[in-house]
Amino acid sequence: MGRSFRIGSLKGVPLRVHWSFPLLVVLLILPTGAKTTARSIAEGVIWIAALFVCIVIHELSHSLVARRRGLLVRDIVLLPIGGVSEISGLPGAPGDELTVAIAGPLASLALALLLGLVAYLAGSVIWPPTLFAGAILSRLMWANLLLAGFNLLPAIPMDGGRVLRALLARRRGDLRATLLAVQIGRFVGLAMVVLGVRFDLWLSLIGLFIFVGAGAEKQAATIRSAVGGLKVTDVMVHDQTTLEASFPLSVVAPFLQASPGRVLPVVERGRYVGLIAADRLNGPPGALFVADATDRYAPALSSEDPLYPVAVECLVAHRRRAAAVLQDGRVVGVLYLPHLAAALHRASAGLGTSSPRN
Repeated sequence: MGRSFRIGSLKGVPLRVHWSFPLLVVLLILPTGAKTTARSIAEGVIWIAALFVCIVIHELSHSLVARRRGLLVRDIVLLPIGGVSEISGLPGAPGDELTVAIAGPLASLALALLLGLVAYLAGSVIWPPTLFAGAILSRLMWANLLLAGFNLLPAIPMDGGRVLRALLARRRGDLRATLLAVQIGRFVGLAMVVLGVRFDLWLSLIGLFIFVGAGAEKQAATIRSAVGGLKVTDVMVHDQTTLEASFPLSVVAPFLQASPGRVLPVVERGRYVGLIAADRLNGPPGALFVADATDRYAPALSSEDPLYPVAVECLVAHRRRAAAVLQDGRVVGVLYLPHLAAALHRASAGLGTSSPRN
């Protein structure tokens, strides 16, 4: 999601921080209308750290449930307005989306109850509600209740919006359910933007996030519906040409340089190991053989994989221009990003002439 940097991992899930996150630190740590002291800054840092631990727990709950459902969790990204779990394969079956979506709010609710109990036993004041004054346990309790309640708003891409789509999809299908959920999400997002201008700009920022995110969900659902029956084999270049890793680069170079956009799968004793292209011919210093210049992290797909979401996730989400295509462990072709993009465009354009009624 945009530019972010990795700060670690939890349960094997990469944890990343979006470039805009420091904006929150500046706005919340440096108070307005009050004298800034080292103590106030330290207290602000502790509060933000504790708050985002709670948000990570919320997002990690989504991720762990998604894994149990057989979905791929790419990472968790922390934003100034919260966190996002990037999960491949959603929405998938309505039951999967419902279970994954509800896991986060339930985790926040459980955390709020635990913090409230500890705060009560410690003698902390837990009423009236507050987020910026009083004992930190009480403040975190209310923050988690707010996080759970806010995320259950029926506005996609919020958790509540995904729950709504999952319930609607059981009777209406994915596309029609998404379109209805998007309409509700855009209305809620626009209302938050208007109210935020009057009361709190943070509310406007979150409303804008919801409004834009709802549009992205609509686009994704349109693509899913358009290419639902297409597989990698329908779009790939059917070419079983491969290069043996032990070939000298000096022999291969003229061939690849004559076709700058082409990539070739590299094999070792018939087993796929990566891709090589004209822009990788130099390789590291001292490279002499194809193996030395091979991109061993290059992805591979099955010829029977669906274009969406598998091929899209493989190339678009991971910013790859090509992937080898395998069948029974044998290279049968290459899928290029421009070919995939063209297929998605054609399918989406065709669907636009026969959009389903709401």
